[in-house]
Amino acid sequence: LPYRVRWQDLKDLFRRAGTVLRADVSLGPDNRSRGYGTVLLATAEDAGRAIDMLNGFCWQTRVLEVRPDRLGASVDEMGSSLAIRGANGHPSGFPSSGNPHDEITSGQDVVGGTGMKTLFVGNLPFHIQWQDLKDLFRAAGAVARADVTVGPDGRSRGFGTVSFVTEDGAERACRMFDGYEFNGRPLKVHYDK
Repeated sequence: LPYRVRWQDLKDLFRRAGTVLRADVSLGPDNRSRGYGTVLLATAEDAGRAIDMLNGFCWQTRVLEVRPDRLGASVDEMGSSLAIRGANGHPSGFPSSGNPHDEITSGQDVVGGTGMKTLFVGNLPFHIQWQDLKDLFRAAGAVARADVTVGPDGRSRGFGTVSFVTEDGAERACRMFDGYEFNGRPLKVHYDK
């Protein structure tokens, strides 16, 4: 993605293909774009149309690579998630998106519905974003959602939540990550109340 593009620009571009539920541009610790993002469209048909229309599309001198999100669980009754990056982008992974943009929490959904097991994660380094939290906790099991709570100024408040598809994954995460040192800070992980 062009580095000056923000989530609203991405959402506006993808509206050409169908109903956009959410658009995210991945940001680094310095709050600058990493050159990739995700878009959640309302239907698989909209997602297919977006790939056809925008994969290879030159946007502000950058050639976009648009493909289905690499996570197998990203297509459900809520819609279809696409990973987008510029031709020169090199992300370590593409998280998928879910709910409409929310100014209170910055996070993502893979699987909707009830039955998810949610963990509170405290003492997070302040530069950590939901993508980083999801990537870390994925080692314990299938992560359905990850959020980092932000204040009115848009900065992390140092805590968040991670929801697992299964209770086994949540239990494993508690054992693996409670007290785990993450960027110099011991995490506090327990079931969310």
